[in-house]
Order: sequence, then structure tokens, then C-alpha cells
Amino acid sequence: MLERHGGDLERFARLSGHPPSSLLDFSANINPLGMPDAARQAIAAAIDTLGHYPDPSCSALRQAIGAHLDVDPACIVAGNGAEQLIWWLPRLVQPRRVLVTAPCYVDYQRAAAVWNVPVEAMTLSAEQGFRLDLERLAAETRPGDLVWIGQPNNPTGVLVDPELLEQVIRSHPEVDWAIDEAFIDFVERVPSATASQLPNLIVLRSMTKFYALAGLRLGYAVLSADRAAALMQLLPDWSVNSLALAAGVAVLAEPERSAFAERTRVSVRMQRQWLAQVLRGLGFRVIDGNANYLLLRVPEPLPTATVIAERLLRQSGIAVRVCDNYAGLDERYLRIAVRTADENQRLVGALRSILGGERSPRE
Repeated sequence: MLERHGGDLERFARLSGHPPSSLLDFSANINPLGMPDAARQAIAAAIDTLGHYPDPSCSALRQAIGAHLDVDPACIVAGNGAEQLIWWLPRLVQPRRVLVTAPCYVDYQRAAAVWNVPVEAMTLSAEQGFRLDLERLAAETRPGDLVWIGQPNNPTGVLVDPELLEQVIRSHPEVDWAIDEAFIDFVERVPSATASQLPNLIVLRSMTKFYALAGLRLGYAVLSADRAAALMQLLPDWSVNSLALAAGVAVLAEPERSAFAERTRVSVRMQRQWLAQVLRGLGFRVIDGNANYLLLRVPEPLPTATVIAERLLRQSGIAVRVCDNYAGLDERYLRIAVRTADENQRLVGALRSILGGERSPRE
């Protein structure tokens, strides 16, 4: 069941025989509370604008993001999801080498390969919970590198100390640092690296996961003004569609945005803790992460993650993410999203049914 990303409901439907609408998707890490009402209303109101081209400079959205983060809009570039910006960064920076951790989000490497940039990976230790040793990482950098760091990491959910990270970035001005904050909005009390505004720092953020807008595709980069202007010249015009622009502005201007964000973070934290405890009781090794997903290792003699995922999909219509295409992981690793209490209980029940005839070891 090798796959590049989660969330492919049409593929899951073909494999399982279940219609897409009936599937329960734990393979994509989307806000379990769903889309805010402000986004839904803005999308409906913007329908009549589809007869015109969207604003190619995304001016209103960049103004809203700038006010939200206290960043000059000239330092912001919006894209068709953060994914589009990830793929264009190697062309913008033109590094001698891309340095990543293993595991990390798979498209850092794929994007580098498209631009013929060599990639090297620093393997993280499973025994140490995939914690990133910043001193070791800094020692392995070279002038001209582009270094990717997930904050939190995907698929582990592990965070890097933001103050120590900023110190390393400041002390290595000859290295470019790309910090992927796609899931940071789900994390409590962790500041964004956008406040640093360092010339060798590029911060990528997503609006599709936290605001449940994955189908619209909306993300942005925060970087120096000169690089932002250069990146905008590289991107195709109209990368961000009118509905995404309207939804993005609406959720950032929504008076209840802070309350929505707090409800989300509290719900995710409580459900993540419950899931981790129950899954450990079923014999899984659970990595202590801070995001809206959990990385699990399936120990012997339980079936592999691939087998478990196939059984979940076919028997219960539940999709999870097998992590065998992440460097540093194998087919014994699963990633599951943290969803609502009822959905999480359904997943646990399905896992208990699948593992009922297996001996569940304790790690």
C-alpha cells in the first residue's frame, strides 16, 4: 500500500469497495472540528466571482496574514497550498545541497530531485523518540545548504525548541533554513518562527489543515522581502483561486477565530492523549508528538502496518497512513490523525477487532 500522501479517498474507495463518502479518513491530518462557519459563508458569497480571474498578487490575503502575524505583507507569498511553495524553493534558493532529517515530509526530497539538487539525510534515532539534535544538525551543515525542519515534524509530531532553533539559524548565516510550520497551529504555546524575520530563514505555513480547507489548497511563505518578490516572479499567475482567497481572508478576520483555535487545540490534545494511552495498551509503540497525528510502530509478532492498514480499509472503511515511504521508517510504522472522540473510538474498536486473534506485546 505504498503511497506518497494520505487523503486519497478515491483510491481508498477502489481498494476497499466502500464509497468515498462512507470512508473514515485517518490518513490525512485535517482539523476534526471541520471548516469554520466564516470560511463556509465566504466561499458561498464568492461563487459569483468565479467568472473573473482571481487577484494574482493575493493582496487582501497577504494583508490579512501580515496583520495576523505582525509581518510586512511584502514578505509574504501565497501559494496553491504550502506544497506548491515547497516545490519552488529549491529553484529560488538554488542551494548546493538539501539537508533533511529522516524521517521527514517526503516532498522535500522530491522537490530537490526535480531541480537536480543533491539531498542528504540525517537519520533520527527511534530509540530517542526521533528527537532532533540541533548541535549535530548544525555540525553537518555546509555553506550553501538548504536545511528543512518540520516544526512539528511530519510524521513524528516532534517539536524543536524554538529558541535553540533560532540560535542555530542566527549562528549559521551562510546556510538557508526552511521551517515547515504546516501543523504548528495545532500546537499549544509554541511561537512561530515568522517573528524572527531573519534573511536566511524561510517559513512555510498551511491554511488548509487547521481550517479544514484541504480541497481549496492554500498556504504561504514568510521570507525576506527581496526573496518574496523573486518567488512571486517564479510562480504562475493565479496560483490561488478566488474561493481560497475569500476563505483565507475570512478565517483570519473572524472575531471568533481565537475561540475556534483554542477549541481545536484543547480537543486535539485531549484526544491525542487518550489515543496514545489506548494504543499503547493494544501493544503499539507510540511516539510522543505534539501535533494532530500520532506515529505508531507495530512490534512483532503483530501484523505489519501494511497488513493492518489493508484490513482496516477493507473491513471497516477506515484509512490510515502506512509510513514505509518515509526515509528512516519501514512497513511497521503507521501514522494516524487525531479526530473526534466518536471517530477515534471507532478506530480503536476496529483495531481491537483486527488484533483480537493476535498476541499484543507491551513495549
